[in-house]
Amino acid sequence: MHERLQMTVHPVGDTPTDGVLAVAAVLALEWAAPYADVTLGGKGPCIVEPDINAVAGLLRLKPERAERMRLAGRAALQVGDSEIHLVETNEGDWNLTEELDAWWATGVALEAASFTASTSVGHALAEILNFSRTDDHRAVELLENSQRWALEQTDHLISQIASENPRRIADLLVSLSGDLDIVNDTHAVLRARYQADIELMGRN
Repeated sequence: MHERLQMTVHPVGDTPTDGVLAVAAVLALEWAAPYADVTLGGKGPCIVEPDINAVAGLLRLKPERAERMRLAGRAALQVGDSEIHLVETNEGDWNLTEELDAWWATGVALEAASFTASTSVGHALAEILNFSRTDDHRAVELLENSQRWALEQTDHLISQIASENPRRIADLLVSLSGDLDIVNDTHAVLRARYQADIELMGRN
């Protein structure tokens, strides 16, 4: 049986800002723990609650995925081509008539022409939304914070599982070893097949 660590992110509240933070936490955890299945909401054996340090997980979005989320967010608001301007309340609400799930809210935030923040998480989100480059010094710093947060959550959950059910950790390690063997085998096949091209590129 292929064993994977199961992690479930629960938003800390039901406002759109809470939802975006939860999505950011999912993205941060996916990056930090590629051997885990990370889901948003619902029930699960390993529950994670995001905090403000996770917000830079949004910067892990691939451009194609971010674009799909933007389109979905705009469609959810049914605003056509009009600009979206978000103003956050002190409670983290955006005063929208539409009810948005966390993924739609994230798409709306990404698509918004402006985001006026009121909460601490909102201000952190506004900073993330203003980055045009992920290699910006401040962006890198925030990415490191989100990475550190995600690794701390993962380490905590693994320690918890190990204390409650050591067998699960053993099964997880066996599965990870199998995945690594597959990657190594694939790399060897590709290298053998394209060795001449690799050597040619190395000389140029």
